[in-house]
Amino acid sequence: MLEQFQKNGKYLMLALDHRGSFKKFVNKANPDSVTDEQLIQVKKMIINATRENFSGVLIDPDWGLKSFENPDKPYLLCIEKTGYSEDKGERTTQLEYSVQQLKEMGAGGIKILLYFNPEALSCSAQLETAKKVLNDCRVSNLPLFLEIVTYGNEALAKDRSEWVLRSVDAFIKANIIPDVFKLEYPGDEESCKKITAMLNGTPWILLTRGEPYEVFLEQLKIAYANGAVGFLAGRAIWQEVANYDNDADRLRFLDTIASERFREICDVVA
Repeated sequence: MLEQFQKNGKYLMLALDHRGSFKKFVNKANPDSVTDEQLIQVKKMIINATRENFSGVLIDPDWGLKSFENPDKPYLLCIEKTGYSEDKGERTTQLEYSVQQLKEMGAGGIKILLYFNPEALSCSAQLETAKKVLNDCRVSNLPLFLEIVTYGNEALAKDRSEWVLRSVDAFIKANIIPDVFKLEYPGDEESCKKITAMLNGTPWILLTRGEPYEVFLEQLKIAYANGAVGFLAGRAIWQEVANYDNDADRLRFLDTIASERFREICDVVA
């Protein structure tokens, strides 16, 4: 099942499962005015601009699925609710769908995003949610892409590298081993090497976390040279679409700059 998301053994994937936050990319001055039709249209433009080169795409069931017309490549669907629940600064993930529901929508795999602070009391709840989804994926014979986004390190004067490594270690110790880890850049070359060693053969790919494209490109080069096997790239590729207020200008940006960016990062790992 994993092979369908690969090209020559690498993951060259587009991330486009953004929901509530995506409205500001369509109309940053008045995001609440954005209609479903506008969201679908802009997502469709992004997909079509990169479609030739991606090996698979991560989309949401609400608008993304409707944007991926005549799907000729596999897609992941996100299982969690948009955003997170927060209590006293701690974030917990809530599920919106079941694995079986997403499978019936045609998903070739499942993605779950977990915000993680290795020193938070919510760690155990986040791990339990991940374990449930992983077990359900096994029952449904679908691969799981587990996305970990860390938070809270700056308040404790901790480096991101320590936070990412400790977070990955927490999942490994809990025996939560997805088919693919989707991870943020851990900060440096040495940390990438440590992640690769910790995962002991389980693939990991890089997320963009909204970095400017030039920053992400250099992060990807380092991560790939030290064990990452691809990417699931989102905002770094297309986020400047928010700078345009009409479809013609958006399309021009996507068909030139965004599509070239995606080709370039594909070349990095090809």
